[in-house]
Amino acid sequence: MPACLPEMHAHPSPADQPLSITYDHESREMERYRGLALSFLPTRPEVSRLMATLGIECEQRLGALETLAEQLQRRHCLPATLARRRSLAEQYRLHLFISNDAMACQTLGYALAFARHSLQFSELMAQHCQLARLDTLLARFVDSKRYECRLLEEVRAGAYAASARA
Repeated sequence: MPACLPEMHAHPSPADQPLSITYDHESREMERYRGLALSFLPTRPEVSRLMATLGIECEQRLGALETLAEQLQRRHCLPATLARRRSLAEQYRLHLFISNDAMACQTLGYALAFARHSLQFSELMAQHCQLARLDTLLARFVDSKRYECRLLEEVRAGAYAASARA
């Protein structure tokens, strides 16, 4: 019998919490990158595309987590479906469109700070995970998030350079 019952959906067992917490974290990351993609769209379409791509990578990580949960017969332990979360997030979403270089630099700084936090989160989860096969998946996430941080560092450095020339 599975460790967490469908009616106990909001409270997975301690053994299932790393899977549940990681899934929730990635879904928030995906929503954040999608919001950033929209924010950068009017003035910096190349940054918008990068943010959209990073959001897609989060979505792929969510798919990998769902696949693993199904293989482990733990799909019912994952947080609320993305469709429900999206509708709640959209009710409270406020998009701020990037209108100048200073705003772009500041927003990219925040994006990088969040990406570094996400990397640290994934590193900690990978180090302390005791759920079968999730640790291997988390190690892949860590590599992906390191690359994500490098990309954001480069984009931010380019934005600062462009801002200094202006």
